Amino acid sequence: MFTTNKSILSMILVVLFMLSFQTVGMAAYTSDSYTVKSGDTLWLISKTVGVTIHDVQAMNGLTTDSIRVGQVLKVTLDKHLHTVKSGDTLWLISQANGVTISQIRTLNGLTSDALSVGQVLMLMQDTLTYTVKATDSLVSVATYFQVTTAQIKTINHLSGDTLVIAQKLLIPYKLTAVAPTATPTPPPTTNPIAQPTPVVGWPSTTYIVQAGDSASTIAQKFGVTVANVLTYNYMSATDWFNAGEKIAINGYAPRNYAVIPWEDPAPTHYGKVVDWFLDGQYVLKRNNVFKITDLRTGLVINVKMLGGYNHSDIEPLTVSDTQVMKTLFPTWTWTPRPVVVFKDGMNIAASLSGMPHSFDSTPDNGVAGHFDVYLKNSVPHGSATNSYIQTHYDNVLQAAGLK
Repeated sequence: MFTTNKSILSMILVVLFMLSFQTVGMAAYTSDSYTVKSGDTLWLISKTVGVTIHDVQAMNGLTTDSIRVGQVLKVTLDKHLHTVKSGDTLWLISQANGVTISQIRTLNGLTSDALSVGQVLMLMQDTLTYTVKATDSLVSVATYFQVTTAQIKTINHLSGDTLVIAQKLLIPYKLTAVAPTATPTPPPTTNPIAQPTPVVGWPSTTYIVQAGDSASTIAQKFGVTVANVLTYNYMSATDWFNAGEKIAINGYAPRNYAVIPWEDPAPTHYGKVVDWFLDGQYVLKRNNVFKITDLRTGLVINVKMLGGYNHSDIEPLTVSDTQVMKTLFPTWTWTPRPVVVFKDGMNIAASLSGMPHSFDSTPDNGVAGHFDVYLKNSVPHGSATNSYIQTHYDNVLQAAGLK
């Protein structure tokens, strides 16, 4: 009898130990912090909490990948919600979280701009809906929206990788959201901004990005820091690499600095000629919001950049913006118009096509698909006629007042 009781007591102690171990493991992180445990690396932590290595480093002032057991790291697990604090306005919240005021109003059923301290606002929907096109594959859709194929399969209950044309896919939009950024610096009122020195030529070590590469894997491959990979290629933690592109490893990638932030206090009739690969791709980035002014009519469209690595893919922000697009293009057409892009005090000569196509991340703006914006030397993502590309280039010159 004593032996049996002893065995039972031993089993109870084992169970209690396992439960206490699980409890400690489950409490390793909260919505604000993560406590480093044995075996942890920044890469493992970033995957656990759903942020990038660069984000973890930036939030904690880390200059290396070194961490220690018991160290408490700041993390952000859910950027969907915002609790209103004293001094907040819809404009400040929208700018800090990469969303528009109209999106915040719609998601929260707001009829005015009035906010109250402690009020919890939803910043974005959990998912967006994407309609499969003939050229799509599970990999291409996942790559474009910066999620994994497994995440798409899980949320859509897919057992295989096969997609069907016109199939509706849910994309986990929470995972594609950009990290909050600081409120944009206002234009200077005194002292002109110093003109950065252009970077001519590539550094001694470069790399051609392979499918599946990230800043972390590239950094590990060359024994450098993630921060350096991002810095030398003018990237932030929310940017991603495209297979086939050339990047810099031990020095800065070439850049002209044809435009610099806040050099212009307002939109101008003409813009500057900006090479897409030497400047444009670094100032117009995914999820950026900016204005496009039609050169001939002066009509203005507010847009969000969906993505693009050979040119800019944009979507009208609202139904009203789409209506302006329809005024400029009464019939949707690939034939582009000269326009000027205004973003962060920079006026850029560009060319806007009028054919909505492919990916769409703004389902409530009155049009399905996105539109192409070309700068100097932009190229198509796939095949295109030489005349189409040349029309874009001619428009850029017109938008700069050079033709």
